[in-house]
Amino acid sequence: MRALPLAAMTAATLTLALSGCSGGSSGTPSAAESAAANVAWSPCDGLTAETVGRLVGAPVTERTGSITAPQCTFTPERKGGAAYDISYLWFAGGLDDALDTMGAAGAQLEPVDIDGAESARMVVRTQKSGVLVTGFVQTAGLVQNVNAVQVTPYDEDAVVAGTQALMAELVRQAPTSRPR
Repeated sequence: MRALPLAAMTAATLTLALSGCSGGSSGTPSAAESAAANVAWSPCDGLTAETVGRLVGAPVTERTGSITAPQCTFTPERKGGAAYDISYLWFAGGLDDALDTMGAAGAQLEPVDIDGAESARMVVRTQKSGVLVTGFVQTAGLVQNVNAVQVTPYDEDAVVAGTQALMAELVRQAPTSRPR
């Protein structure tokens, strides 16, 4: 699964590393906040810091941003731990078409087996300074994305396993149709 990731994925993951530890609210937005943001559903609605910490094997803090700038990021409680950022896109054409639309080269993304997913892909990039992992998972017109980053000294196997565990949890919690 080692391949040169797309510049956009690398930039997004590096942005996560730099901004993921910045301030933000913790916890899940209330129904009123979601309604005010005109968001019917978010992958963060079903995730907590405790759940993600269990999945990735290390304690994390949840960062949900604000109504005007929502985010779904889990940063390490311990210095040097991995950070995970989750996003999503409703796209009826499937994962390959979504990746093409985003300008992603499918050849750089290796298929991974995630129970219940219609399709899943991942890319891992290691450098002296850290490890970057990007995973995509598709269910019923929903494409969810996990970006993970850990700086040196990093544990590549743990970050890959944590990313795959998060992808599997996203599949388990995914709605079966687009919320209205």
